[in-house]
Amino acid sequence: MRWPRIVLAVLGAVATLAALTIQAPQVFAFTFLPGIAAVVVAAGCLAADVIPYRPAHAAASAATIADAVLLAVGGQLGVPVLIPAALLLLLQLAPAAHRRSVPLPSRHG
Repeated sequence: MRWPRIVLAVLGAVATLAALTIQAPQVFAFTFLPGIAAVVVAAGCLAADVIPYRPAHAAASAATIADAVLLAVGGQLGVPVLIPAALLLLLQLAPAAHRRSVPLPSRHG
């Protein structure tokens, strides 16, 4: 399940760059489309993470869906778009960080 997370990370990077360089309200045009695309890709990630069940990946995918919705419409609600944009990028690193923190079972025993 690597390429969807890469796509989500790229969408998060694009939205973060837009939030850092473009002033509101023009930035909403540049964060709305990545937000909608991220909802669709994250829904696919969630479906793939549920079967077979991978709890850390599924939690990151579910959080990504909520964050992507906030990215898409948060500007109209008064939420600074930099927060959900950066969070979209960081959520894609969470499953890999979790995998490295969980020790692998020993084969010797």
